[in-house]
Amino acid sequence: MSEASEPLGIGIVGVGGIAVSHMAALRTMPEARLVAVCDVDAARAAEAAYAGRCTAYDDVDALLADPSVDAVIVCTPNMTHESLGRAVLAADRHLLMEKPLAMTGDGARALQREAAERGLALAVGHSHRFSDQGLAIRDAIDSGAIGTPRFVRVAMNGGWIWPGWQSWVLNPELSGGHSLHNGVHLVDLASWWIGEPAASVFATGQKTTSAALGIYDYLVMELGFASGAAAVCEISRGERPRSASYLELTVVGTEGVLTREWDAEGLLAWTDTGLAAWGVDGGGARTFRRELEGFVDAARGRRPVAPPVAAAVHAVDLAVASERSLATGETVRIEVAA
Repeated sequence: MSEASEPLGIGIVGVGGIAVSHMAALRTMPEARLVAVCDVDAARAAEAAYAGRCTAYDDVDALLADPSVDAVIVCTPNMTHESLGRAVLAADRHLLMEKPLAMTGDGARALQREAAERGLALAVGHSHRFSDQGLAIRDAIDSGAIGTPRFVRVAMNGGWIWPGWQSWVLNPELSGGHSLHNGVHLVDLASWWIGEPAASVFATGQKTTSAALGIYDYLVMELGFASGAAAVCEISRGERPRSASYLELTVVGTEGVLTREWDAEGLLAWTDTGLAAWGVDGGGARTFRRELEGFVDAARGRRPVAPPVAAAVHAVDLAVASERSLATGETVRIEVAA
């Protein structure tokens, strides 16, 4: 274990696409360093370790036995989150879990209890909270610029991103469905901006790409709040062309409205494949660096973890309720802790 004055030693479990963003952020942070990676694919782990100039493992227990590992980022498929999270916490390592925290509310709460009992930092990768736009909206709300938030609309629509029909994401038993895999980001933002947990969910969706899909690749979740506030969260991965990207953010308050226009993403161009957008200011890199800076500070005891673990647990509850609503066609009530 490293001393508090030394960089926090980080291990990453699962070296797929999202791990690359974490690795890139770590390279810019003097207060933390990548010391190890682990993947069931030993060759892929070795390749990532070569790029990250760190140690490669193909066994989680071996990584957790490495004394240079102070904290672990888990970037594996959803169905592994609870078991890997338990293993990391049992080894007394701080944990940053890629969203969702777990596939069930009970599983999420079990990880929450374990971290609290051991005095460990448990963060969840709700990265949109750390984006320029997410923070700007929260800051405007906190300043009182729009009064009390009463309605939120979040739309994040894009094209197909999964590698093939056998992708684990398309199997709801492995991913938890689209509500849990991608929709969890949106319901977390809505609850955060409204400033209270949601009390009900109604969801509807379409299998836009093909009726053979096991998930709804187009999904709308309507959230109700005890105060009377409401939110509409729209998430799609069935747009055409695959490069399509549409983002809409609206927060209506008692004294004003905040909006984020879709064409503010950066440089836009119409090409033979449709509309494409490129961020020109490095906003994506800043998002992951902010997330990791917060995690490192929490592990060092300098500030509370963000988002609070209770909020990450609530996001799981909302996503699970959304999937239940999709199956039954009914509004699902959420039990909100006092």
